[in-house]
Amino acid sequence: MSSGLLSSISIRRAVVAFAMLGLAVIFLSSIWYRIDSPSLVEETQTRQADQQMMARIAGLMQEVEQNPENVEAITELAGFFMQNQDWDKALSFWRRALSVDPDNQLALNQAGFTLFQMQRHDEAREKFERLLELNPENHQGHFNLAIIYKYYLDEPEKAREHLEKIIEIDPDHPELLERVRQELETPAPGEGI
Repeated sequence: MSSGLLSSISIRRAVVAFAMLGLAVIFLSSIWYRIDSPSLVEETQTRQADQQMMARIAGLMQEVEQNPENVEAITELAGFFMQNQDWDKALSFWRRALSVDPDNQLALNQAGFTLFQMQRHDEAREKFERLLELNPENHQGHFNLAIIYKYYLDEPEKAREHLEKIIEIDPDHPELLERVRQELETPAPGEGI
């Protein structure tokens, strides 16, 4: 009787040990699969980030619908559309922000950038010029205008004036200052031929 009981206990222990071994193999193989396939983890994280962004956009849209003059929500929406390079939607929200607050410097700058991306250079120039009317020391506005004048509106002297103004302003931005110096040294298209 004791030998029957002993073999029953041995069988149970063997089954438990085999099950534990099987679980360990499954666990280790899943870790190995994740190491070998990192895109699976990245895809999951990307999907979660996309879902969070969509929820945020939906919340902002609802906020703007309920409070159409909430410039903060409007500009955040415009920023989301810019990130996704949906220039038409971004521009519609920048314009909406400017209709509520015509002197909003962020909206002027970003609307100008959006128009530039849409290759509407003359309209972009207008936004950057308005920005500089409000804040003549805005080095981003000067740089953006310089690029537009130099490469798209064929007005290299106006470009030079804006580039020189940036050096005069001397922003704490070494990369920008280096780029400005390079632009000053590089002839405009059609110059120097």
